[in-house]
Amino acid sequence: MDTKKVIWLAGFIDADGCIRLSKGWKNKKGQYSLIPQITVHNVCVVTLNEVADIIGKICPGFQTTWRKRISKKHSKMYNISIMGIKRTKPLLEAIKPYLITKRLEAELLYKFINNRLNAPYHNAKYSSEAYQIYYALKELKLARHLRDFTPTVEEILNQDKVRTSAKALEEAEMTSRLSEEERKKQASTLVWYRKDRSRK
Repeated sequence: MDTKKVIWLAGFIDADGCIRLSKGWKNKKGQYSLIPQITVHNVCVVTLNEVADIIGKICPGFQTTWRKRISKKHSKMYNISIMGIKRTKPLLEAIKPYLITKRLEAELLYKFINNRLNAPYHNAKYSSEAYQIYYALKELKLARHLRDFTPTVEEILNQDKVRTSAKALEEAEMTSRLSEEERKKQASTLVWYRKDRSRK
């Protein structure tokens, strides 16, 4: 891969990109999924075609969308979205050394990915650190224009607001997780379950 193009991509993501954890649907255990996501957006199709070409050589896949501006004075907004651990991890590894303004977000997301990869099994419950990273990324996005310095990963994770919000979400997730009996009761309402087991 051409290093110059990777550096150019990192600069583009610094300017017109977003590095975050998005909250997905609840799974059968009643737990929200946290999905690593990197998006870039621009009105220039030629530029985004170049972005797509570079990304396509680094990670296995991405999504492209567009949305029309409300005002007729503006052009369509085109978006490229890279989602999931398998896709975002190689992209982060490629661009992280060259990021400047979004370097902290990249380091936090990469930390989350490694946290999930080291989980004891697939779909394991999120750790306290994972919830802290989620709120740290939210806090960085909200307070970016208010900072006159760049905190370290440890500093942002240990902020009172981040720790308190993460703890509250973790406790809410634990109380909302369905018990074994509740899952069986929910399953009994499904058509395939009734067909196989209720006619005895």
